[in-house]
Amino acid sequence: MTDALSLIELFPQHEDWSLQTMRLLAQVNVGGADLFECARTAGRIGDTTDDEIWHVEWSRTAREVADWGRTELAAGHLTTGSAALFRSCSYWRHSEFFLDSADPRREEAYRSGTTNFQEAARLSEGTIERIEVPFEGQTLDGYIMRPDNSGAPRPTVLFLGGADSWAEELVFLGGNQFPARGINLVVVDTPGRGSSLRFKKIYSRPDYEKPVAAVLDFLGERADVDSDRIGLAGVSFGGYYAPRAAAFEPRVKAVAAWCGTWSILTDFYEYYPPLQKQLQWLSGSKDDSEARQKLAAFTLDGVADKIKVPVYVMHGTRDVIMDIAGARRFVDALTVEDVTFDVFDAAGSLHCSYDHLAFAVARMTDWFADRL
Repeated sequence: MTDALSLIELFPQHEDWSLQTMRLLAQVNVGGADLFECARTAGRIGDTTDDEIWHVEWSRTAREVADWGRTELAAGHLTTGSAALFRSCSYWRHSEFFLDSADPRREEAYRSGTTNFQEAARLSEGTIERIEVPFEGQTLDGYIMRPDNSGAPRPTVLFLGGADSWAEELVFLGGNQFPARGINLVVVDTPGRGSSLRFKKIYSRPDYEKPVAAVLDFLGERADVDSDRIGLAGVSFGGYYAPRAAAFEPRVKAVAAWCGTWSILTDFYEYYPPLQKQLQWLSGSKDDSEARQKLAAFTLDGVADKIKVPVYVMHGTRDVIMDIAGARRFVDALTVEDVTFDVFDAAGSLHCSYDHLAFAVARMTDWFADRL
């Protein structure tokens, strides 16, 4: 990825490092990272391709930024301190990306990062609230982010992450643009993600309408949620989760697939081998054979034509992680009239349009605002 469309590559020697760091850099605009903190970290890493050095240096940055943030909080500088803790969460998430799923440092990174996020969220004057959603005898951890503390019922979008995202990251991966448009944002560690995967062994499942229904049941009890105006969005692997749930959950009034797909097995698992270990972990599979068997059920065949609400699909032509052919097949199978399919062929053509995030997120959030 060395052509002009990539714009900023801190790790030209490693395509996967480069792509994932563009994902982090895309969040600079909304407070998820700082460009120069990232550049200094990249400078320390240098031209190596050693995943160990990657983890050491990004976790160092995460600690240093958090330490500075807490120093500022102690001095009464709440805005400065909370902003630093939010960024530290992003750096902790970034540090664990290339670690093996069994590496205990993944838990350290997760606990440290989410602790920092929650500390900062408590300083949000109530606009970011932690929630616990009952589900099959356990709870799914998450947050609701509101435009204000008026308590007025608002349209609400449940934003589902992908194969490796934390609920906390989704706030900065475009999620905070929903409250900016008068819409509540809800992010939850649904099966196969975040705390549900790490600590509760709640693995991903093809019938994603079940956990989505649990979240919507929970939201239906809240006075600040307008249950007649519920949207559902999914990013990356969430491009399967969200359409699947929308096909069977009548409370969803509009759905977006930020990366479309048809079959997780062929369009993701087989298409991008570097994430196969991650997909084995989140599906609760002991090996490649079991993962293939389980992931074969994650398909929109026989599902897409059941969606009866407006659909938005976004995909890039240079997406090396999820095959755009799956997105095209999904769109072709839809029978609903209101379908918007944004295909990015230049800027925005990478996975999840990290290289054009401000534009892509605006397109998606405005689409929801127009329909909810």
